[in-house]
Amino acid sequence: MADGGLLDSLEGVKEETIRQQGLYDKLITEQQKLVKACSDREKMANEFRDRFLKTTSALEQAKEKHLETMNFKKEKLDSLQQEQTQLGEELKRAETALKEQEAKHAELQKATNVITVVPRREVVFRGATKDVGNPHVFDTKTLIKYPMEGGTALITFEDEIVAQKVQSLQTHKVTLEGECYITVEAHPIQLMVPTSVQMDTQVCPQSILVSQLPPDMDSEVLLDKLELHFSKSINGGGEVASRHFQEDTGNAVLVFKGDNIALGLTQKNHHEVLLQKKQKHKVRVTPFVNGTITRVETKALACARSVLLTGIPAVMDADSMQDMLEIFFQKGSNGGGEISNTLYNPAGQTTVALFEEDV
Repeated sequence: MADGGLLDSLEGVKEETIRQQGLYDKLITEQQKLVKACSDREKMANEFRDRFLKTTSALEQAKEKHLETMNFKKEKLDSLQQEQTQLGEELKRAETALKEQEAKHAELQKATNVITVVPRREVVFRGATKDVGNPHVFDTKTLIKYPMEGGTALITFEDEIVAQKVQSLQTHKVTLEGECYITVEAHPIQLMVPTSVQMDTQVCPQSILVSQLPPDMDSEVLLDKLELHFSKSINGGGEVASRHFQEDTGNAVLVFKGDNIALGLTQKNHHEVLLQKKQKHKVRVTPFVNGTITRVETKALACARSVLLTGIPAVMDADSMQDMLEIFFQKGSNGGGEISNTLYNPAGQTTVALFEEDV
């Protein structure tokens, strides 16, 4: 019995050992599987990490490229907007310049449409010639107004050498009646004369210039007749606001209160107006052009033959004093010579001397 129990125990231990060995082998196998699974998982994790890094890098590169593209497009858009703004400003400037050119063109066209704003005058060649010089120079008649103070006189000599001699002596004792005399001073005369004039002209829309008028009529009577004729609507006229007679040209200027009256009258070149003794006279009506001086260049010009005398007291009447001055300065013994003109302005009075071109 005892031997049988021992054998049973050994067999049980053996079986248990075999069972435990099986379990151990199974654990080893499972451990190997687990190790392999961990290795596979680690490999997968490494692959996933690599893929993640590559994907992240690709996303970063794509993001940078996208940002570069967006910046480029933004810069291009800004450039296009700036170019559009500049083109808009240039377009505005061009439109403004076009309007100015159109306005100038309209003025030029208006001036061109005026057939002859300057009244016609009959001209004829008399056989005289002169050097060509500058064909673009507009020649005008020189007429300078020179204000004279009181107690002065202007003397113009025939010879400029005499005038220079009188000026060089400066002080002169002019003998009057008896043993009386006065002391006067001689000075040169400097006048400012224009050398270049620029003028802008424009047609006055409410004014007309009436020319080819009879020369022997009184100016006020003439203006009355013209106003009477051109104020009537049957003659194409209207209410006259003002009128003026140009003494230097012999023409008349009428200004109307209403619009388009002057334009309608100038479309008909000649008008028959009752001016003298129930007899109609053909006058010429043209637009009236007004000018504005925009630039004037001047220079000082010495009057070679004229002398200004100052310090003349009012000791006798003006005519006698002028005669005394002329007699004194005509004598060669006093340094004078032949005199062409004399003008005396007494003390306390003012007058204006007119200087013309010495021809």
